[in-house]
Amino acid sequence: MKSVVSLGFQSSVFSPLMQRLLQSDKALLPFHNGLATVSNVQKAAQNRAATYSNESRKVLADAIQNQYSHLDQKEEVAANVQLLKNPNTVTVTTGHQLNIFTGPLFFWYKILDVINTAERMQQADSSHHYIPVFWMASEDHDFEEINHFFLGEQKVRWETESGGPVGRIPTKTLAELYGQLEPYWNNTPLGKELLALFAACYLKEDNLANATRKLVHQLFGKYGLIIVDGDDPKLKKRFVPTLLCEVREQLTASSVLSTDKSLANAIPGYKPQVTPREINLFYLLNDKRLRMVKKENEYATIERTHAWSLKALETEIQLNPERFSPNALMRPLYQECVLPNIAYIGGGGELAYWLQLKEAFEAFNIPYPLLQHRSSVLLMSEKQVKKCTNLNLRFQDLFLPKASFINKRVRQISDIDIDFSAQKSILVNHFEALKELAKQTDASFLGAVNAQEKKQIKGLENLEKRLLKAQRIKLKDEIIRVTDIQNALFPNGKLQERSAHFSTFTSDTTIETFTSALKKALSDAEGLQILQY
Repeated sequence: MKSVVSLGFQSSVFSPLMQRLLQSDKALLPFHNGLATVSNVQKAAQNRAATYSNESRKVLADAIQNQYSHLDQKEEVAANVQLLKNPNTVTVTTGHQLNIFTGPLFFWYKILDVINTAERMQQADSSHHYIPVFWMASEDHDFEEINHFFLGEQKVRWETESGGPVGRIPTKTLAELYGQLEPYWNNTPLGKELLALFAACYLKEDNLANATRKLVHQLFGKYGLIIVDGDDPKLKKRFVPTLLCEVREQLTASSVLSTDKSLANAIPGYKPQVTPREINLFYLLNDKRLRMVKKENEYATIERTHAWSLKALETEIQLNPERFSPNALMRPLYQECVLPNIAYIGGGGELAYWLQLKEAFEAFNIPYPLLQHRSSVLLMSEKQVKKCTNLNLRFQDLFLPKASFINKRVRQISDIDIDFSAQKSILVNHFEALKELAKQTDASFLGAVNAQEKKQIKGLENLEKRLLKAQRIKLKDEIIRVTDIQNALFPNGKLQERSAHFSTFTSDTTIETFTSALKKALSDAEGLQILQY
């Protein structure tokens, strides 16, 4: 696997907000603590290590050790769990939903990014230990987002009942899905490796959280990656002061709404990624995740199956903190509360709501980490790269919307100049002279001149569109060739990384070789990379 081209963060793949963040736009500086650059790391590590107590370290290490108790723990992970007790140890974290069998490719990119980033920080600063962490979104309840993956255009879907935290879903019904995969994969050495991995992780573990931990550990454990499940009574106990503040003062909502207002003033056209609720918590009971609401002096689940006075709710939090689950806005607060973390790696949507949270972190007195945008990757076969080269097709253009991609290609290869910019410029100059004449003779005539100018420019634009359409028809064979490439690389018009499964790219190699090659290719990557496999 090798780099074909690096497009940095300038591609249209990245939102204008993310491009502002990654270019250190001054307007966004009040809303974060900096990016996870080597120059920012050592100071962040010193500050976080100083504020993270030995008691917190012991609780975290013990909880993680307990979570791994059913696994054959790799030496690199065991060593890093012990290092968490060291006062100079900090973490670098990414998180993701529990997609079955890794789900889309960006699951891999996030994890390899966090591993590479921790290694890079370790090389730059020997005075601290940097541990890569994968935070499992086990309390998320959006099962429809994680219950499938794609093999080419075929959607492999897990059919089972779910209404609560996905991490608690029993995996016994995945035997049926394994049966569907067996004839598809059982004919090649790689296919048999995939089946064995699926069986070991999903058919021999009792719930999705344990299965995902085992899968991620099998794939990335040799790099020392620590996997953390927040659905843990010991860890939730550390979050009790924050939970109490949330129900007493609704600090998340007030802080985020204040930040949203400031962001809207600083960034024209800004729209919040997530809207806060008055109470940003769920209540977990009998494998259900029930949203909490506040009405006057009463707190209740939205279905009103449970209700409390403030005093009763405070007691419930203190006695049973494991029954309370943070929503998308409070989850980062929980994560940073229980980890000695200095940097979070996420996609554009995630970092967009992290930008809404700095004031909330300050309100709850929880350290806010450095931010890093995950890598975005387009994997191309050697054959596809050669086709693009032979067709003189710019890799950057592949990311354009289909209509823009086709029109640009037609303009490039047409033997007729379809750009009427020169004609428009001549027309505008002629009308400027007419406007001056109108001012000198009869100013009321100016409106008619402007209307005629607009009409004639519109006429030129329509002629340009008709000529472009005619050339598209004439060059249809060439257009089919390039759109076939784009369609193959962008399934259903979406980024490859958001749907394609890793098994698609490992047919000529082993999973371990693919992982190592992808990690190496991403080690110095920044922004959008096109990699040849």
